[in-house]
Amino acid sequence: MSPQKKQKHSATVKQRPSFNIEQTLANAIKNHQAGNLQQAEKIYKEILSINPNHAETLHAQAIMACQRGQHAAAVPLFQKAIHDDPAKAAYHYNLGNALKDLGQFDEAVPCYEQALFLKPDYLEALNNLGTILHKQGNFDQAISSYQATLRIKPDHAETLYNLAITLQSANRLQDAVLCYQKALTAKEDFPEVYNRLGIIFHEQGKLDAAIGCFRQALCIDPTIVDFHVGLATALKDQGQLDEAILCYQKVIELAPEFAMAHNNMGNIVKEKGHLTEAISSYALALQHFPDYAIAHGNLGDALTQIGNFNGAMASCRKALEIDPNIPEVYMLLAALLSLTRDWEQFDKLVNATLTNQNLTEENRNWLYIQKALQAWLTGNFARCIEDLQASASIQLQMPEDILGTSRLSYYCLLKKMTDYRTNSLHLYPAENHPPAYMIGDSHCLSFANLPMHIDCNKFTVVARLVMGGKAYHLSQKGHNRYKEALLRNINDIPDGSTVILSFGEIDCRTDEGIYPAWMKKFKHLPIEQMVREVVNGYLEFIAEATKGRQLRLMLLGVPAPMRGTCDHLPDENIFTYVAIPRLWNEYLQNATIQNGWTFLDNYTLTCNEQGFSHGYYHIDARHLYPAALARLIAKHTITPHFTP
Repeated sequence: MSPQKKQKHSATVKQRPSFNIEQTLANAIKNHQAGNLQQAEKIYKEILSINPNHAETLHAQAIMACQRGQHAAAVPLFQKAIHDDPAKAAYHYNLGNALKDLGQFDEAVPCYEQALFLKPDYLEALNNLGTILHKQGNFDQAISSYQATLRIKPDHAETLYNLAITLQSANRLQDAVLCYQKALTAKEDFPEVYNRLGIIFHEQGKLDAAIGCFRQALCIDPTIVDFHVGLATALKDQGQLDEAILCYQKVIELAPEFAMAHNNMGNIVKEKGHLTEAISSYALALQHFPDYAIAHGNLGDALTQIGNFNGAMASCRKALEIDPNIPEVYMLLAALLSLTRDWEQFDKLVNATLTNQNLTEENRNWLYIQKALQAWLTGNFARCIEDLQASASIQLQMPEDILGTSRLSYYCLLKKMTDYRTNSLHLYPAENHPPAYMIGDSHCLSFANLPMHIDCNKFTVVARLVMGGKAYHLSQKGHNRYKEALLRNINDIPDGSTVILSFGEIDCRTDEGIYPAWMKKFKHLPIEQMVREVVNGYLEFIAEATKGRQLRLMLLGVPAPMRGTCDHLPDENIFTYVAIPRLWNEYLQNATIQNGWTFLDNYTLTCNEQGFSHGYYHIDARHLYPAALARLIAKHTITPHFTP
């Protein structure tokens, strides 16, 4: 700060014969500029003890207070300086800055305006006025202020940068990009500009350009955490997960207590399937920020995937306690309550969630479908129809691609089942029989609530859905959500019960399971080997899960595929695909009999000479009619004791 023009003093000011205020003030400012703040402050106080209204000294003392972060203390000092000398534009400008830093934007605006009235070409005041107007959401006025600055100095890099930010906020992205580029022309080493361009290109899906900008920002200043975060996010979205992990490791090195970095690191390693590492990352995020609701929700998801349902539900509830407006966490908690069949809490949560204004129509639709699934599984036929109708009313208002193919498939299956039951009431007698439990993927829905006869004994099928469950999931070494769901179902079934397991059809599809895995990664292996390994791993888990239990186990085979399910495959691959369900049933039947269990051969029930389904028993492309159960039990049951 340089000394100002000599100031007139009133006649009441006390004077010392040897004390020259102007020279003393110059000495104070010299110390101030050199960083000797204590000495400068001492001199300022000495001057003010002689002349309490000395405007330049008051202004300098206020500047020092701002430099120390004491903006509230600076405001009255600036105001006293202005009162004594209201013609100084800098005084009004700096008062505006102090008020701005205090967040008092409405009070700051007239200060900048007065500074500009006194000095119309005051670049800094124009620029800061634009910043304030931007923060107030007055984008058009902010743009006008920045443009006025640029008319005075067209190559003012900071103003070009601020103008670009406002244009970006006003969604004028093309203009913003051009303005950022002008800022770089004015100042090449401007890392914040590269960062902002990276953000725009990322939002536009131009990931290569975004990554290039973030890297350029880091070349100029590698110490800025936000630049590393921007690069990591773009790399993750481009699928470069290992590179993104390195970026977050750098972020954590620069800012070890940055909870978001630990959370985002957890998301990436979870995506790579490293669930233990993900859980550790989320724990670190919560260590640094215990009320981080999203991290609690993400931890809940990771715990779900390793089969720790109790821990997952606790994490979800904690997340919602902190922030009750996270629909994704409600959806996860609803899925967990469904997996654990806590229907009372499921109904309570889902009914409350459906009133949440932040819930997307996609999620609302899925909740109604889940309610319909619960109703179907528990035999509440009327409510199942009601919930399907609620789902249908939502679907009519939404594009099909938003609703989710897998979710719609459950709706379509349930709709076919309810229509079938309406027209086939004779298959669903009112009397109750002892339960035969069918646990598995969506195929268990076909036979839910049906009567069945085994060895002259009557049963009613009680279906237990393990949504999305594959035999592959059960064949893996580590624990997971599908194993946990199956174990919970088995553990609460009474000894002596009949249990039918229906896993494997998803493993034999064209779009997931063995075939796409073989095509992408394992074409060097015989397809027979892949099928056999999954079947053997699946049955090893079943044997361990039912060890010591007096259960009559029956394993349901996989139906022959409908011809239309593989029309999109190249002709040379159809033979391989069709072989998978045939091999699956062959290996599953042999291993089932060797374990002393019963095999239900719905492959033979449905297969024609070409290895495809003849279609007599299919209610859709994947599932069988309920009526197929009686035929399956009567004609296609293979036990260790006899061959029909």
